[in-house]
Amino acid sequence: MPRFKDRKLQWWEMFHRFEAQSSSLHFRNAFGSISRLSDDGSYFWPEGSPQLIRWKEYCTVLLEFLYSLERRRNLEKQGLETALREFIQEFEHSTAGMYEMMYGTREDPDNYEDIKGTLNWFDIVFRLSVYTLVSSWIDDKREEASVEITVNLMTGERTDKWTRTDMKVPRKYRSRTKKP
Repeated sequence: MPRFKDRKLQWWEMFHRFEAQSSSLHFRNAFGSISRLSDDGSYFWPEGSPQLIRWKEYCTVLLEFLYSLERRRNLEKQGLETALREFIQEFEHSTAGMYEMMYGTREDPDNYEDIKGTLNWFDIVFRLSVYTLVSSWIDDKREEASVEITVNLMTGERTDKWTRTDMKVPRKYRSRTKKP
């Protein structure tokens, strides 16, 4: 009988667990995965083609949603459940359109590794985007950095004061910050 630890790594093992990272790191990972998915369009269509432009527009919609999280949380006072619902609708619309576009590129699309690989990226994008969205609403997952600069106009002397607040994982979740 094979041992679990001897198996091949799976795609989801490339990423840290939810509790291990701050909202800013989750955002960076989601941004990177959507950018990677955007680049996949070049495997299917030539540069400047209407299909590739449409593919990249679908990815831009997902990125813009992630960029809007701060505004949704702080300015619009939108609840997490509403933001999550709206993201899922955007994700389903975008990936359904992308899948439909890919499906027309091959005779038997279900048996092509490039299409299967891109479909795996849909899963990765969803997971990392949901991590970003949820962590953006959890105060202890947010990091803050600020700088205060004081300039003496008479002497030209300048002083900088940097402040950084790191993410604080509550005790009951700390065991979930380690890789499985």
